[in-house]
Amino acid sequence: MFRGMAAAALILLATAPTGAAPPSAAKSAAGELDAVRQECIVAARDTQHQEQAVAALEHDTRLLGSEADGRQRGLDESRVEQARLLGIIERLAHNPSDGFNPGRFAPGRFANIAEAPIDRVRSKLLLEATITALRAEARALAGEIERIAALRTQIAVKQGALAAARDALEQDRERLAQLVARRLEVGRRIRPEEAASAAQIARLGHEASNIGDLIKRADAASDRHDKELLARARAALPSALKAMASALTAEAADLTRPHEVRAFDPPHSALTMPASGTISEQFGAADGAEAKSQGLRLATLSGGEVVAPFDGRAVYAGPFGNLGVVLIIQHGGLYHTVLAGLGRVDIKVDQWVLAGEPVGALPDAMDKAAGTLYVELRRDSRPIDPLPYLAVRGEGHGGQDGNQKVRE
Repeated sequence: MFRGMAAAALILLATAPTGAAPPSAAKSAAGELDAVRQECIVAARDTQHQEQAVAALEHDTRLLGSEADGRQRGLDESRVEQARLLGIIERLAHNPSDGFNPGRFAPGRFANIAEAPIDRVRSKLLLEATITALRAEARALAGEIERIAALRTQIAVKQGALAAARDALEQDRERLAQLVARRLEVGRRIRPEEAASAAQIARLGHEASNIGDLIKRADAASDRHDKELLARARAALPSALKAMASALTAEAADLTRPHEVRAFDPPHSALTMPASGTISEQFGAADGAEAKSQGLRLATLSGGEVVAPFDGRAVYAGPFGNLGVVLIIQHGGLYHTVLAGLGRVDIKVDQWVLAGEPVGALPDAMDKAAGTLYVELRRDSRPIDPLPYLAVRGEGHGGQDGNQKVRE
């Protein structure tokens, strides 16, 4: 354990490679980074809740629109019958005492003809029955017109609420974007980005044969990065502290690392749902001619915010195969999550994140892949079903509660 002023000095000096902030500034920035992380988590949660509201309103509006359009088509297709009904009603309104001869009836045709008394009685009874049926048809027609009008009114109300919800969502996303930019800027003050990192990550994506292989290569690259960081930190120590160099660890030296990072430990740990949406494809579902899905697919709002499912560190971020833009987060131990189909990634490789912290977003509506997030959970590079470990919606959020309930 590091204790006292000497330990603090050791850690601060270890985090000051060439180009980094001075030790005192780095320590201050580390505290600021922790605070920004928490702000990002809250802002991401608010944004996802607003996305849920928008998605629900869009769904309701579509259903009401479909019902109204269907009923309107029914009315449009029955124009001839409506005209016939209205014509008969109009004739009856002008000649309420006319007799009715069913044997000579044609649409809209009534006649005063000589009939025997029994025939007149029969005609009257038939006319009364016909009038009752016509009245029922007229009431049904009027009721259908009223229902369509009521549906159009409901649609207008929903559309107004939807417009307001979209405006609120835009504001939430703008606020979150500002916080994410601030998080990146603070992180750069503590530990500047390495020029070669982007090229190294791109090479990993080209060399790996599959996701499992990519995870192993990315983990190895992160381990090398930690060793290089530790070696530079130890070499930078002044002579008076060289004796303590062996006690320094990469975790202690990295001031961008959160104070508490949990390791994923099923069944005691729960994954945060990474995006606001519904599961459209489950683990093991048919995915092509013979292959089965190795993860979940979430149907989400276009441009939906994506958060880290659990505490960890990004080990890969970039395109890979036919999965599009992929983000891989290492959760300690043997576990990783793979998030694929992103339109944007908001964290850098080797950056630490807490559960619920924003990591990217889905493509917008102009992209054909919009609205679908692919999620894998891997243990020792092999896929396992993430569904049993996903936290029940509404049971807390992110890394704030280690006792979240999980799906049974």
